Amino acid sequence: MNLKGIPASSGIAIGIAFLFDTRRLTVPEKKIKEGDIPKEIARFEKALIKTRAEIFEIQKKITKEMGSHHAEIFNAHLMVLEDRMLIEEVIDDLKKEHKCLEYIFAKVLEKYINVFSKMDDEYLKERISDIDDVGKRVLKNLLGAKEQSLSDLKKKVIVVAYDLSPSDTAMMHKRMLWGL
Repeated sequence: MNLKGIPASSGIAIGIAFLFDTRRLTVPEKKIKEGDIPKEIARFEKALIKTRAEIFEIQKKITKEMGSHHAEIFNAHLMVLEDRMLIEEVIDDLKKEHKCLEYIFAKVLEKYINVFSKMDDEYLKERISDIDDVGKRVLKNLLGAKEQSLSDLKKKVIVVAYDLSPSDTAMMHKRMLWGL
C-alpha cells in the first residue's frame, strides 16, 4: 500500500506504518424523553470531570518530561472544558431539543469551531485545535469509546495521521517513533 502525505520534518524513514485515526466520531441523532434530561446532564458532568482528569494527567506527564512551561498549553484545554457559555448552551439545547447529549454536544462544538474559524484574530483561530481536541475527548467519554493512544506503542513505527492534536503529540511514546 502506498500512502502519500506531508511530512512533519525532513528526512526519510522506512518502517511499519501506524495509522492513527483522528477523524470525528459519528454521533447519532436520537430523541430522548423529558424525564431523561437530568440523567443526561449528570452524564455530561461526569464526562467533563473525566476529561478534566485526563488533561491534568497529560499536563503532569509533560511537566515531568519537558517542564511546566510546555505543559501550560493545556491550560487552554481546561479553559474550553470549563467554559460556562459552552456548558450552558449544551444543557439549554438538550432541554429544548430533547435529543441525546452526544448529538447536542457535537452540534454546539461544531458551532464554536465555525465561529472561531471565521475570526480575524490568528490567536483565536489557533484555539480551534484546542476546542476540537477537548471536544473529541468529551465525546469519547460520553460514548464510552476506547481512546486510541500513541502512548501504547509497543514497537517502532511511522505514525500516519490526518492531524495530530496537542494531546496526541504530548502522549506519544517518542522512543517508539521512526517518523510522522
